[in-house]
Amino acid sequence: MIRLREAGVDDVELIARLHTESWRTAYAAILTAEFLAGGIEADRLRTWSQRLGAAHKAQKVTIGVLDERPAGFICTFLGEDERWGALVDNLHVATIAQGRGLGARLLNSAAQWVSETRPHEGLYLWVYETNAPAIAFYRRMGGQSVERALHDNPGGGQAPAIRFAWPDPRLLFA
Repeated sequence: MIRLREAGVDDVELIARLHTESWRTAYAAILTAEFLAGGIEADRLRTWSQRLGAAHKAQKVTIGVLDERPAGFICTFLGEDERWGALVDNLHVATIAQGRGLGARLLNSAAQWVSETRPHEGLYLWVYETNAPAIAFYRRMGGQSVERALHDNPGGGQAPAIRFAWPDPRLLFA
């Protein structure tokens, strides 16, 4: 059974751990080995302490729980881009939970929040070009590939990424 709940300050370590595990699995060929072996834990803990440590009206973080175990999360920021709208900055689902509908539920929840909060705003995200499973998922979810760019990686280096956009996020949960 899947259920969603809003994240709070008590979830910093949980989200940092889920994020770290996801990056180590999905981004092993993208991020530096040194970063993935060590610096990633402190980096993700710092990031999530900042994001969840203070209330932000323009940010929402939702945790996906599968069979009573936290197994994924999504972080969305309203108004991040004048043209594309709200940014899904993170959408991660643990390997053991993939293919069970959790990612779709999380993305749908973000789309619904954006639609309710800013009805005329779109939704977008960036995904590394080498992350074929995520690209396939976003295409299945109706995302449109609208742009390619080089992105600076945490821990150093750059990698090509694709912007996927949903000009009308309501289509995600219609």
